[in-house]
Amino acid sequence: MKPVLFQFGNLRIFSYGLFMALGILAATIWMVQQVKKEGKSPEFVFDSVLIGVLSGIIGARLFFVFLYDPGYYLSNPLQILNLQQGGLAFYGGFVFGLATILIYLYRAHIPVLSFLDLAAPATALGYAIARFGCFMNGCCYGKPTTVAWGVVFPVIDGLKRHPTQLYSVIAGFLIFILLVWITRRGVCFRGQAFCLFLIFYGISRSVIELFRENTQLSGGAIEASLAALGLAVVGGLLYYYLFTRKRAQT
Repeated sequence: MKPVLFQFGNLRIFSYGLFMALGILAATIWMVQQVKKEGKSPEFVFDSVLIGVLSGIIGARLFFVFLYDPGYYLSNPLQILNLQQGGLAFYGGFVFGLATILIYLYRAHIPVLSFLDLAAPATALGYAIARFGCFMNGCCYGKPTTVAWGVVFPVIDGLKRHPTQLYSVIAGFLIFILLVWITRRGVCFRGQAFCLFLIFYGISRSVIELFRENTQLSGGAIEASLAALGLAVVGGLLYYYLFTRKRAQT
């Protein structure tokens, strides 16, 4: 593991933050390219990304703080601002970021479902890249295992563990490829790609959580897995609603 990739004097470049930034950059570039192919201005993409990233980081940090170790952070409030070693929860970032983006889209009169379809593959791509930063940082590790691809995380102990961060990387890239393929074939209704992202991500995350070390959660792996499945259910219900509404209009 290499939490600090580079150091120039007192300036340290953390792998967690660097790969999260690279993920955001890759997602933004991909969306801009798709918008330009349609002959549209990508200005709204930059605005939505900026709004989503800032609110997403706040939401991800607050979700992590109050879910994993609220007592410690309430006793040490300044540590809430310390993001150098990680400590962001995807669910919180996703919910807060999505909520603020929806408000922006509504006020800017931009079609919400069309934008969500555009952002779904980009989110999967950015997520995959950011999760590699978790691997380099040594956080979000898995349970002890005897599988050949097990990894020893020196900052934890000397046991081989499931590299659940890399499982997430693979899942993210696979979801990205699937969504791009489906989109290029032509979506049946607006919001389809977004719904499929929720379903694919929720299912893959629920499986990965079973191999992840979740000692900080009262319910452990089962609680985390059920939470991810809940997201997939939401995606499925939304898919059904949008599909039936589209069919009723034709």
